[in-house]
Amino acid sequence: MGRVLLAACLALMSAACSTTTQEEDRLSRFFQAMPPMPAMPTMSISDISIPGLNRKAPVVDYGLEPVIYWRVIEDDILVIHANTNGCTARSDIRLNVVQYYEDIYTVSLERAGADDCAETIPWGIQLGYGFEEMGIPVGGRIVVLNPLDDRAWDWGDDGSSLMAVRR
Repeated sequence: MGRVLLAACLALMSAACSTTTQEEDRLSRFFQAMPPMPAMPTMSISDISIPGLNRKAPVVDYGLEPVIYWRVIEDDILVIHANTNGCTARSDIRLNVVQYYEDIYTVSLERAGADDCAETIPWGIQLGYGFEEMGIPVGGRIVVLNPLDDRAWDWGDDGSSLMAVRR
């Protein structure tokens, strides 16, 4: 079927470029000699199924306290870089873990009490949480719903990047 379609396309392309009646006659005989092409099946959008289409991605909750950064280490430890004035401890943060879809879990962090200290800690504090203690099974994946802090932490005062690049 692919060869027939290719031949038909080539014939149409050459027919569009030809100007002589002999070539038109030759092409006309060529098309008459071709076997009939099968019709393409009719499809509607509702017939198409794309995995994940029936669910929406988790949405960042801008009502939550921003975090500086978060990452997962070795597929089983969540590390949060949280803002602090010097009085934030791991016990001051409440985690809300919700199963979102099969092996995907959403995590939101809420501060249990105010951080009333006055120490300047521009890069915050790192807090670690094991997947097991959060109730996330082996193979589970997480999405943190807290927004990221909007500070430009990888830029210097003069606008130059402070980020190292491995080449």
